Amino acid sequence: MKRIAFVALMALFTMNLWAQQTQGAGKPRFDPQEFQQRMEEALTRQAGLTADEAKAFFPIYQEMKDKQRAIGVQIHQLKKQCQPDEAAYTTTITKIKQLLVESAQLEQNYYRRLLEVVPASKVFKVMKAEDDFHRRMVQGPRGRWGGAGRGQGGPRAPKQ
Repeated sequence: MKRIAFVALMALFTMNLWAQQTQGAGKPRFDPQEFQQRMEEALTRQAGLTADEAKAFFPIYQEMKDKQRAIGVQIHQLKKQCQPDEAAYTTTITKIKQLLVESAQLEQNYYRRLLEVVPASKVFKVMKAEDDFHRRMVQGPRGRWGGAGRGQGGPRAPKQ
C-alpha cells in the first residue's frame, strides 16, 4: 500500500513539474516583423530578385498589402456589426462587394507600378512564391495531410 501511494505521489509531482516547465513553452506568439522578413527572403530567393530589385519592389509591395489589409479589416467589421435583418444584410453585402472591387482595382494599379521596377517574369514568380509561402505556413512542418504514414511530410523545396 505504501508503494502504491509513493508511486502515485511521485507521478503527481512529476506531472506537476512537467506542467510548470511546458506552461510557457506553448505555441510561440506571432511576430509580424519576423513573418514579413521571412516572406521577403523566400520571395526574393524563389523569384530570383537581385538586391536592387528587392529594394525597389518590396516597399511598393508592402504598401499594397497594407492597403489590402485595411480593406480586409473593414470587411471584417462590416460582417461583425451587421444587424440580423434583410435590409441590413443587403446593405452589408453591397458594401462588402464594393470593397472587394476596390481591393481588386488597388491590386491592379499596384501591379502596374511593380511592373515598372521589376520584369513581368519576376513579378509572376513573386505571385507564385507568395502562394507557396502561405501554403507552407498553413501546412506547417507536418505537411499537407498532417500525419505520418501518408507520404512525405513537410513543405517541399520550391522547383527552380
